[in-house]
Amino acid sequence: MPRTLQEALEPVTEAARAALDQLRKARPDEVTVEFGVDLAFEAGAVITKSQAACHLRVTVSWKSPG
Repeated sequence: MPRTLQEALEPVTEAARAALDQLRKARPDEVTVEFGVDLAFEAGAVITKSQAACHLRVTVSWKSPG
């Protein structure tokens, strides 16, 4: 269970990294990955429960040879 914001964001960071790594295999000229994060915490003295959701928006483009 995550106890810090950094620990709560780790799965989101890994998801973004994995998406970018896979997209690079297509060898595009440009890749843009935007991600938004929704965090929900139940807290007392420490974070007792957290949920993180990640929304990815991906743009991939190739330039025409020319």
